[in-house]
Amino acid sequence: MKRTNDGYRDYALTCCIAAALMLGACTTAPKKTAAETKRAEPAASPAPANYTPPCAQPGLSAYECDRRSILAMAGEYRVHFAFDETAALAPGYAPHAAQRSGGTELVLVIADTGEHISLQHILVLGDKHAVVKHWRQDWQYQPPTLLRFRGTGKFETETVAADTRTGAWSQTVYEVDDAPRYAGIGRWTHANGVDAWQSDRTWRPLPRREYTQRKDYQVLEVVNRHTLTPAGWVHEQDNTKLAIDANGTVYALARETGTNSYTRIADYDFGAGRDYWNRTRKYWSDVRAAWQRLEDKSPRFVTAPEPDGEARIDELFELAERIGSGDKVDGAAIDAVLARYVRATP
Repeated sequence: MKRTNDGYRDYALTCCIAAALMLGACTTAPKKTAAETKRAEPAASPAPANYTPPCAQPGLSAYECDRRSILAMAGEYRVHFAFDETAALAPGYAPHAAQRSGGTELVLVIADTGEHISLQHILVLGDKHAVVKHWRQDWQYQPPTLLRFRGTGKFETETVAADTRTGAWSQTVYEVDDAPRYAGIGRWTHANGVDAWQSDRTWRPLPRREYTQRKDYQVLEVVNRHTLTPAGWVHEQDNTKLAIDANGTVYALARETGTNSYTRIADYDFGAGRDYWNRTRKYWSDVRAAWQRLEDKSPRFVTAPEPDGEARIDELFELAERIGSGDKVDGAAIDAVLARYVRATP
């Protein structure tokens, strides 16, 4: 593993940490007796009694209640990831083992202009507080367009119909190097004291937990739901694993459920994550701007080989390391990296 100044790690650390976190997912759990099964711990975290929902204040507009719900996802968390293939849909398909992992994650509000909110996730792990810039989620109120993933690294800007976007929020999710991954649109609901958002059905690239492990499917078709809880929040996924053959025919392999639970904690020091962000935030702002220029110029483009492309990620993280060492990196260097890995299409 490569070490850098001031505790920085390049993208290779992400892969190492992912491998360590997912170690248990690569093996089959031992069989449990009936008594042990009855004593199994619940998947959900206990709910604290002293919880004030973000929409508790009387007289809030639906728009403001939505905003407060999105902002409530920021904070310091212990995260648990659980994925289970629940149905084999293709003849002869053998379901894969359940996957379990976790970590400690910092979620920061890095932009809030009212109708646009950006949340940056940063992993801070272990006794040595290793820092890895993680994924990002951007929320846009009544978006006129969405950047949709079309498979095999292809992205296309799609116009959103007026009746679809009215009162709705889009969520666009980005890779660790701010490359786009997928986008969905839906409405927040606040009935029965529960604040939740659910997306439309959307395509997304293979998750990193399987990107380097499997070649039998090419697309994950997903409905995402984000729900606030007294303990934090939960990201639930209704996933269908889709294979695309050489003729472009799409067929389903398996159904999968995913539950990413974010539980607020106060017993872990996330200072290293905040220090990392303070040192590199200007650089990553420039990277986001470079991606945005590319999207504005090219309504359709292809990332090579996929949004997870490690070569591109390595290069952008190496530039971030130079920033951490006190060097200056101009926008031309960032644009040059994107030009090597992203191609506009008709």
